[in-house]
Amino acid sequence: MKRVAIIGMFHETNTFALEHNDRPDAALKLGQEVIDRAVPKNFISGFVEGVSRSDIELVPIADVHFVHGGLIHADVYDHYVGLIVDGVRQAERLDGVYFALHGAMVAEDPYTDAEGELLHRVRAVVGEHVPFVATYDFHNIMSHRECELLAAAFPNDTNPHIDAYERGLEAGECMLRILDGAIRPVTRVVHVPIIGPNIGQSTWAHAPEEEARLPLYRLNRIREEMERTPGILNLTIQGGYGYADTPESSMSVVATTNGDPELAVRAASELAMHVWQMREDILNVRPIVSIDEGVRMAMESTGERPIVLVDLGDDPGSSCAADSPAVLESLISHGARDCALTIRDPNVVRAGIAAGIGATLEMDIGAAVDQRFYKPIRVRGTVKLIDDGNYTICGPIHGGWGKEVRREAWRSVNVGPRVVLRIGDKIDVIFSMERSGKDRDFFKSAGIIFEEKRIIVVKSNQAHRASFDPIVDGNINLATPGASTVDYASLPFRHIRRPLWPMDTDFTWSPPNVGAS
Repeated sequence: MKRVAIIGMFHETNTFALEHNDRPDAALKLGQEVIDRAVPKNFISGFVEGVSRSDIELVPIADVHFVHGGLIHADVYDHYVGLIVDGVRQAERLDGVYFALHGAMVAEDPYTDAEGELLHRVRAVVGEHVPFVATYDFHNIMSHRECELLAAAFPNDTNPHIDAYERGLEAGECMLRILDGAIRPVTRVVHVPIIGPNIGQSTWAHAPEEEARLPLYRLNRIREEMERTPGILNLTIQGGYGYADTPESSMSVVATTNGDPELAVRAASELAMHVWQMREDILNVRPIVSIDEGVRMAMESTGERPIVLVDLGDDPGSSCAADSPAVLESLISHGARDCALTIRDPNVVRAGIAAGIGATLEMDIGAAVDQRFYKPIRVRGTVKLIDDGNYTICGPIHGGWGKEVRREAWRSVNVGPRVVLRIGDKIDVIFSMERSGKDRDFFKSAGIIFEEKRIIVVKSNQAHRASFDPIVDGNINLATPGASTVDYASLPFRHIRRPLWPMDTDFTWSPPNVGAS
């Protein structure tokens, strides 16, 4: 009987976010809970399916899933990594270890390479010959240290990410082949000096004509052809994460081969060069406009379905506070009507609950958590709805499942108490205690009827597209303020590796084994 441990640690760290992270959320799982409470159609559930065989004993250790936020405090990181390492030690003999990681987790010094440190500590317990196989989010910032400790890596190929289950499944199948002695994988990464933007890194779209324009869609066709090369087990383009201030935050290519590190470097380098040559396309494929211009464009739309205004700078998926009123202020000033949007503001939620449905509130709203980039605004509105924030995500959804959604993959969530305030000419604002969802089920559960709306504002980058694109007439990307601004040059970087495009433009670059361009 072969014994395989399962370990999860998931956090995408925005080092510019105001709120540091002191705790994992309610999804913390220990022991058998890691399997029994695994999110349907995600990395861990996929791995469990892929490695399922009568001669395999799964040894679930822990799944530590932090809420979105800023730097992880060093003592908090030590506590949870210590919990994992203790679990590994108590498990005694292990023949393999699977890690479900985000890959962009950053803790305070000396743990800035948080996942690399986790792998190192587990390696110190299990020894040099136990294979490590890992899945990663598309926006990971994989270090060379991690690659040296891993046998195989299977990051998301998709952005928005809809292939978590499939990647977990592949990781499980790979682990079986390793344990059977059929392969001996090695993994290498080549970093490409490009930082974002995420909206230019989409790998797919619902509309075929839009999909064909996407540079990463085209790059993935090259990747798929290269992946057929004998000896290559996996090849993935990684988006990097521009809001984690580390030397590895850029885009990259990771390659896993069957015992051939030189082939891994060659393949990753060749694909990295293709990525580099498409840097202009990645930057420009999806235009970004000012808030006022975007609001005017949306109001002038003549389509039958809503337009989505994308609040890029205050994306809760990038650990922002999600409390900016900047777009709402512009909607009001331009006389927009039939709009729906979300703002995190516990003060409004408490006031709305106290006043009751039908009551009129006049108060300052927004910037309840972070006032570095924007300030509160004064509004007057009527309380239309109060609820507890329980709803079901039916999908499709970024981070989970794909375009065809089966009922068994539905997910119940609780985002905490919410109040809907109607402001002006049918502008419905969903105020929440915590960061809001970016799926259409979040809006529907708060009473928003999309057929009655002309404009929907989503605090997102592109994750919402998996859910919203089938029901809207388009997206307008707004250059909004916040800790996930697309103006990277405005952020106080100290540790990223320069030069880095497009912050720097006057330089040439070539990966290992490839000429400069």
